[in-house]
Amino acid sequence: MNIIIPINFSYLFFNFFLLLNYINCLNILQIVPGFTNSHVLFNYRLAEELTKLGHSVVLWTQMEMNMVFTGDFKLPDGVNEIRESIQFKDKLKVEGLKVFQEMIFESGTPYELWWTGREFKEMRLEACEQMLGEGRAKLLSSVKYQKFDLAIGHFHDFCPVAMARSVGVYRMIWITHGPSLYDFTSLSFGLRTFPSFVPHPLSFNSDRMNFLQRLINVIWHFSGIEFVNLPNVLLHEENSLYKKFFPKSKNLWSVGQQVSVLLLNGERFLDFPRPLPTFILNLGSLASKQQKLNKLILDSEIESIYSKKGSKGVVIFSMGTVSNTTNMPLRMTKSFLNAFGRISEYDFLWKTEQTEIEGIEVFKNVHLRRWINQKELIKHPKTRLLFAHGGYSSFLEAAKTGIPILLVPLFADQGINAKRAQRFGICEILDKKTLNDKIVEELLRKMLNDDRYYRNARKLSAMLADNPPSSLSMPSLEYGLRLAVSSKPDYFSLKSAQKLGFLEYFNVDLIIIIFILIYFLSF
Repeated sequence: MNIIIPINFSYLFFNFFLLLNYINCLNILQIVPGFTNSHVLFNYRLAEELTKLGHSVVLWTQMEMNMVFTGDFKLPDGVNEIRESIQFKDKLKVEGLKVFQEMIFESGTPYELWWTGREFKEMRLEACEQMLGEGRAKLLSSVKYQKFDLAIGHFHDFCPVAMARSVGVYRMIWITHGPSLYDFTSLSFGLRTFPSFVPHPLSFNSDRMNFLQRLINVIWHFSGIEFVNLPNVLLHEENSLYKKFFPKSKNLWSVGQQVSVLLLNGERFLDFPRPLPTFILNLGSLASKQQKLNKLILDSEIESIYSKKGSKGVVIFSMGTVSNTTNMPLRMTKSFLNAFGRISEYDFLWKTEQTEIEGIEVFKNVHLRRWINQKELIKHPKTRLLFAHGGYSSFLEAAKTGIPILLVPLFADQGINAKRAQRFGICEILDKKTLNDKIVEELLRKMLNDDRYYRNARKLSAMLADNPPSSLSMPSLEYGLRLAVSSKPDYFSLKSAQKLGFLEYFNVDLIIIIFILIYFLSF
């Protein structure tokens, strides 16, 4: 009996083509935005992965915010770093960060979003000017002298492209700090958004929306607020800045469209399904890279909490690294404390910058810590629940470990992360504007007493562990590098779509003509 095996010739050709262009070792310039601890840590992890693949990596880091604790992270072995401190002319910019950290615990009005976007816009422009500006010829020459094959930069704006060009690097990969694909990023690659089923990263929608939710989602997608669409708002001014220093160069939009690969920092199975081309790849488990330990070693205080007799388990409560909990409103702090205290059969390990909270001495089951090893502690068999802010790393760590998660989104894409988690039945969501101690206690008891959350979390963990090799960070990263340095990347990009306007892309012009013809032919 003859057996016919179907062959995907396009796939074979694609991989054969890439193999012909394979380079054993690349000299890579990684442009790092020093916004927060998580931005820096993610880039350190990425650099570590690149060195494991045999590549040479130099980090070019812009330290422009005081929310980064520079001594907390060890530079990966074999990686060099050029770290530059950005000095803002307006000292109130630094004070503005404190206002931002207070604002994220509040309601987040349209004015506050507009104000935040304006602040970030001005800070990004000033930072970009300092990185490209006059008096830096010696540094730029020293970087250029290293003859990098490839640059990797975050798509917060177009400055990384300008920086790469300024030191003679013409091949580039975009990366994202989170799993979301923003509209302007899509547009630069020739993709268009479908608001009917693709939720905006800053919305609180899932992929299943009613009429009103779709309307709000469309408004989000086409919003011109700086915080929502920062690269688009910055493009004109950054391009003028780029032309000032490099007058003979192309405009930044054209240069940005030549980038052939985008790496998303996320696990594709945790996101809402959407069609994506082959040059947009997920880095998989990179965000939650964990050391393999034979035994989790706890300090004496943590050990006493986890070995406490009569306790049903431990709930870990952490609001991440960006949100400074000393700015948490008293109303919110008291709501959490009172709810935790009333659930006395469980212990609550609260990661917070607050050294003391009034009234905490009454509750022997609530323990404050300035820092905890969250990614290891959630693997402890007595950890029952993770209570967090909706940052992607926390979501991914909980999903891979297999424990339920209660989320209170504060800002940015934390709302959609909560919707991603809720889709799998492992999560409940608290509204920061309306929460009180009774609501917090009710949801905590619901999740701790209902085994369905735990069972769903274990199923999700098993699904993620059963990923095909192509979805893991190392193969995706290596594949993306080969594609970025291939001699003909245009074969696999959407160059035709990049040239189409909105009307042509969606055939609106054809639809209009058809309706006109139908109208006249009907008489």
